[in-house]
Amino acid sequence: MSTVHVFACSGRFASWEVLQAYLAPAYTEDGDAVPSPFFLETGLTQYEPACIESALLAAPAPLAELLDGASYGDSWLAQASADADGQKVLADTAVCVFAPNQLAHPQRSSLHYVGSYHYELDG
Repeated sequence: MSTVHVFACSGRFASWEVLQAYLAPAYTEDGDAVPSPFFLETGLTQYEPACIESALLAAPAPLAELLDGASYGDSWLAQASADADGQKVLADTAVCVFAPNQLAHPQRSSLHYVGSYHYELDG
């Protein structure tokens, strides 16, 4: 079983580019990675960019709507949505961090940390 960490917020990112600048590392002229704000806040290691998914809508929505179509959603999205509803979370932005990415302290993110959920890999 693998783990996905789910984050949400509303009104913080004006565009997809601004969201990606927060999530993805930058690179120096020499090609050295410079950790993104998200990396620094959460202690992200084992970075695999294809295993970080994000969504950005024009208006706040329930997490289930925001993350409709997320990877492996059949095995974790219902629980994450229930948790978000219980926390009264409406968001226009969501971020899902899947394995092999590892987060040392996800709760330190400046985004709202909804929680971590186990999921089954297909097949």
